[in-house]
Amino acid sequence: MKGKKLILIILAMLIIVALVFVIVNSGNTKRNNSNKLKLVSSNFASYDFLRAIVGDNDNVELTFLLGPGKDAHSYDPTAQDLITIQNADLFVYVGGEMEKWADKVLGSIDTKNTKLVCISDFVDKVKEEEIDGAEEDEEEVEGSFDEHIWTSPANSVKMIQALEYEMEKIDPSNAEKYLKNQNDYIEKIFEVDQKISEIVKNKVRDRLIFGDKMPMQYFINYYHLKVSAAFNGCSTETEPSASTITYLEDKVKQERIPVVLYIELNNGRVANTIASEAGNGCEAMQINTLHNVSLDDFNNGETWVSLMNKNIDVLKKALQ
Repeated sequence: MKGKKLILIILAMLIIVALVFVIVNSGNTKRNNSNKLKLVSSNFASYDFLRAIVGDNDNVELTFLLGPGKDAHSYDPTAQDLITIQNADLFVYVGGEMEKWADKVLGSIDTKNTKLVCISDFVDKVKEEEIDGAEEDEEEVEGSFDEHIWTSPANSVKMIQALEYEMEKIDPSNAEKYLKNQNDYIEKIFEVDQKISEIVKNKVRDRLIFGDKMPMQYFINYYHLKVSAAFNGCSTETEPSASTITYLEDKVKQERIPVVLYIELNNGRVANTIASEAGNGCEAMQINTLHNVSLDDFNNGETWVSLMNKNIDVLKKALQ
């Protein structure tokens, strides 16, 4: 009992120290960067869309809160992250189970000078669906919505339009520039959509197989495809059961699937196992879901458009 009390005391002290750190450094940060508009996005897609809208405006400081190479489902904000959010002029987040930390954080810091935008409020959300073949997830919350909204081109356009509108409100002097940048980026999204639609139109099969989790339900719905996967979109599991692997192998054989997919930040081991065991010349290939990007992709300036364009050859081989 004494040990437990000691642990609780230590935790309480750490929380107090963190809050003091936030308060003290919050004032310092505001003094050091008072001349720039500070924009903060919790996820990569919104960060990319804001980056496109802002363009080369040197008076804007844009921060990708999660940072490249990390899993959004296991993210836990640091004391410095709290400072970053509190000092932001605009904070954009997705919400839902993937970002259940957001409500707690926003309820514990001073955001009276921060415009808060839950970007999922601007699209038509779908509930988490049972995916064919996927392992049951004990942590999945029944009735929760699928947070991976950006995988649909239509949703991405809505997100960009909502963010551009917010930028016009907080920086009206650059409204014309923001609108032009928005329209230019939306045009690029339309071009990607047309390329993928052409592949889907000429498909010889309509099922995608993921030897991984499958955070692309909005993409699947948008292009009217079918899907089987080892895990659902928000699963934190990495090792499927033997029965799940066997089921997906049989699916590959029965429907003569040429590609088993795995997503970014994954080594593709399960997908390679399924492809190899199927024994029909099937191969494992990575598809970009924009859940996040690797550090290399981030440093190379990859975007929603460039990463979706990389998916073109993968989808062509998988569906045609």
